[in-house]
Amino acid sequence: MPRPASAITVALALLALGGILAACSASREPQATAATAATDPADAAASQCDAGKVQRWIGEDLSGYVERQAAAESGAQETRVLKPGDAATMDFNPRRLNIHVDPGGVIIKLACG
Repeated sequence: MPRPASAITVALALLALGGILAACSASREPQATAATAATDPADAAASQCDAGKVQRWIGEDLSGYVERQAAAESGAQETRVLKPGDAATMDFNPRRLNIHVDPGGVIIKLACG
């Protein structure tokens, strides 16, 4: 005759099942990004762009080197180059450096967002 399951055995089985289900559903969750992972205000401020630090690049020809240097100096996590007539989203991203250039590729404005 089979022995009835004890309450402890049932509880352990339910915990194990819950852990398996949680692991499966967690794998479908989007990964945390630097923007969502930063909970300390100091960390969030440190990852924001500061265009004031890169205004010296205005008047320079845009190149890969200049773009990388401006991003590093401003603290930006990403850059976006905007040429005259380019369509751009209106979303504000405090970690992005926008590099505005004239038709000849000369930097005319640097702004975060």
